[in-house]
Amino acid sequence: MSTNSHVITLDQAQTMTHAFQNATQFQGLTVASMIDKEAYQLIMDQSDCVNIRTYFALNDDDKLTIVVVGVDANGADMTDGVLLNRALNCPTTCFTNSELMI
Repeated sequence: MSTNSHVITLDQAQTMTHAFQNATQFQGLTVASMIDKEAYQLIMDQSDCVNIRTYFALNDDDKLTIVVVGVDANGADMTDGVLLNRALNCPTTCFTNSELMI
């Protein structure tokens, strides 16, 4: 069990996501990426996987995306296991009524 509480309030989440979306240097970039629950489950079900790490990356169109990898108890990326991408990025695939969107 993690000793680091990752849970935040909606107000905190809004402050952070809106700051990113409003920042001049990030205008026109991807603001969110979505990957299926089943894909994350593939990572979590790997033997020795205790955490998940998300890397920022660029896709074939030079758009911001994510690469997701399992992490073992030593903090090492499990690069010989399941790696995720093919994220549905926003803009393009967005839930525009989200309180996390400006």
